[in-house]
Amino acid sequence: MYADVPYIKYLMENYAADPSFRERLQARPQETLQERGIPLDAEMALEACDMLCGQAREMRTPEEQNRYLQEYRAYQREIVEEYEIRIADDAFAEREICLWSRQVHRRCRMESRQIRKHGAIHYFPLLFELGDGCSVQCPFCGVDAPRWRENFAYTPENAGLWREILKRSVRYLGRVAGTSSCYMATEPFDNPDYEKFVYDFRAVTGLVPQTTTAVAERDPERIRAFMKELGPDAMGKAAMRFSIRSLRQLEKIQEIYRPDELKDIELLPNNPESLTKYSLSGRAIRLCERMGEKGREKFIRYGISCTAGLRVNLVKKTMEFIEPELPSGEYPNGYCIRETLGFADADEFETGMKHLFGTWARAELPEDRVLHFNAVCRIAEKEDCVEFWGDGVGCSLAKDEDFLRAVRIVREAASTFAEVCRTLSAQDRRALLLWQKFQYLYERGYVRWA
Repeated sequence: MYADVPYIKYLMENYAADPSFRERLQARPQETLQERGIPLDAEMALEACDMLCGQAREMRTPEEQNRYLQEYRAYQREIVEEYEIRIADDAFAEREICLWSRQVHRRCRMESRQIRKHGAIHYFPLLFELGDGCSVQCPFCGVDAPRWRENFAYTPENAGLWREILKRSVRYLGRVAGTSSCYMATEPFDNPDYEKFVYDFRAVTGLVPQTTTAVAERDPERIRAFMKELGPDAMGKAAMRFSIRSLRQLEKIQEIYRPDELKDIELLPNNPESLTKYSLSGRAIRLCERMGEKGREKFIRYGISCTAGLRVNLVKKTMEFIEPELPSGEYPNGYCIRETLGFADADEFETGMKHLFGTWARAELPEDRVLHFNAVCRIAEKEDCVEFWGDGVGCSLAKDEDFLRAVRIVREAASTFAEVCRTLSAQDRRALLLWQKFQYLYERGYVRWA
């Protein structure tokens, strides 16, 4: 169905990663394709690469006439649609958690136009770490993973705990629990038992967690065996990604793996020469400083975390409730930790999970928690309304005396909604109308609570 996709994908990944390849392709497109054994029309292929890598200022031919571009985008749409099904409203067992998850999504899009450019970004309610730390220590690591210390071994006791945690997660969260990944500040294949945990995950949730590895060249036969076990259906739904740390690594991977093996594996060009821009968070902050002037072009400010909910570390037996944040001095790794609990067994895990979601995943603005306006929110008082602006988007609400005074109160000093109402002597209908406006702002991320 997508006969040209493997070739376009190969071209795009090399084009994005390797400036010398990009120059050759632009200078001698047909010759460069022939050297690589790529049976594509050179002009159309180059134009597709330019568009897919964000380099094209304009199309020489109408976009709909470039069949390579259309074919690749259709291929990508199928994967995006699969993940949208996995995180659809009916995938959540708890409506409150679903609504809160949607609010996080709207907030992050309001805070960053970089996030808005990527409509496929979602925030999943659960992730697991099967190790403590990471052996790779990529210089661009947005979550500043600590050095590897220990793995969660697949012993009979640990395997039993793992399966029970998965079952209870699915029972409480719904099938959306199957969107979890089994790594964050870890390298998946640091754990020699990683595959066993993933196979259990599939058996319990019915889904395969996406795996991103930065060491695809370390043990190719292990990777091949894993890919074979996952099967073509899972691989075709983006089950595997290879992070590219250097041009030499890219060359080695393309020497080790056949084109058909890489067909459904996304190669993420994270080498410094690539067109990829890094999140200015975690270890990448220090990398940006070292790169000087070049760093200012390479790094952009957006939150890298795709989890809003539980981060569970099986080695340390901890669960953190985290939310994505724009990287800042307060949140250098692009997420905040609301609360951390420990657990010794599945019962304690389930109790802690319910407590953390019940406490922090609030779809309605709580009246007894301290409110504040989002740090990116700019507020403008107009003649008949109050405007609230994020990063290039905004909204406005009709201005009345209660609302205007309430906005000023919260801007001047963090206050609970109940305190605001007492200050304004607002009760019954006045309090309800005021709450509705603040709820509207809360649902869009302009108002937050501590």
